[in-house]
Amino acid sequence: MNTKYIAIILAFVIIVAAVVGYLAYAGAFSANSNAPAPTPTETPMQTATPSPTATASTSPTSTPTASPVITASPSPSPSPTPTPVPTYAPSSLTVFAASSLTNVIANMSTAFQNQYNCKITVNSGSSSTLEQQIVLGSPCDVFMSADTKWTTALNSSGLLYNNNATTFTTNSLCVILPPGNPAGITSMADLVKPGVRLVVAAPTVPVGSYTNTTIWKIQSTWGNSSSPLYQGTAYQNYNASFYGNVKSYETTDENVVGDIGLNTGSYDAGIVFVSDWAYANMTGSGVQFMAIDPAVNTVGNYGIAVIGGTTNANMAQIFMNYWSTTTGHTLLKQFGFGQ
Repeated sequence: MNTKYIAIILAFVIIVAAVVGYLAYAGAFSANSNAPAPTPTETPMQTATPSPTATASTSPTSTPTASPVITASPSPSPSPTPTPVPTYAPSSLTVFAASSLTNVIANMSTAFQNQYNCKITVNSGSSSTLEQQIVLGSPCDVFMSADTKWTTALNSSGLLYNNNATTFTTNSLCVILPPGNPAGITSMADLVKPGVRLVVAAPTVPVGSYTNTTIWKIQSTWGNSSSPLYQGTAYQNYNASFYGNVKSYETTDENVVGDIGLNTGSYDAGIVFVSDWAYANMTGSGVQFMAIDPAVNTVGNYGIAVIGGTTNANMAQIFMNYWSTTTGHTLLKQFGFGQ
């Protein structure tokens, strides 16, 4: 019995000892795990230079050293605003014009009417006659004269709008001959041969006045033995010989052109404007022309003016200004003016 108890007690002791031993081992293991791990011994080697350590910013987000440059896309250039085209109320102009200007005005009138909504009515004739019509009160907005003499006369009489007159072009003279030139005229000396039939404008109208000036120039230079321009006896007493051959005096330059162009055999030659030569070339007219030497030729100044009695002063000024523009000058040159 005692032996049995002794065995039980021994077994109990063994168990307790095992438990105590286990607990002691576990505590030692736990203590070792909390101890720092031993530093391994490293083999000596060359120490690398440490890279600089970036200093942390106190801000949550690092601020870049330089702000990035943002290039704005160019804004498209705005389309130019078209210049508004003025709208003109329907109107009209009455233009008194020297006959030599009839064709050039006819060429521009349609375009002018379309642009300015203005109808142009032309009263054509000799400048002196037109000036007298204006003096007598004929309704007129613009006067275009083949001689500034007549626009000056109107201004002196106080009949212009704000004294508004200017020279806008020039013209000179040439000899006009019938188709085929039956008289065989080739020089100014031929015009004074016996039997030659001439037609010219009356001296009271511009082309006639310029013709008279040229004839006297020929006599005083080419026909003057003391002049350095002397051309011989054919030009002596040239004035009397020339006018002795004149068979008709016309009231306009246009009429002289018509007399020669009709080719009725009535006239052998005439004196007209160079602008008539240019227009004949443009239209294929059969008449012929002969130049007059610049040494004795006469250049006429053309005047334009706005008349004081105009009922459309603004449009009259626009019409007047047109002839001073590049377009106006080009057209005048095309028709033989400004020579």
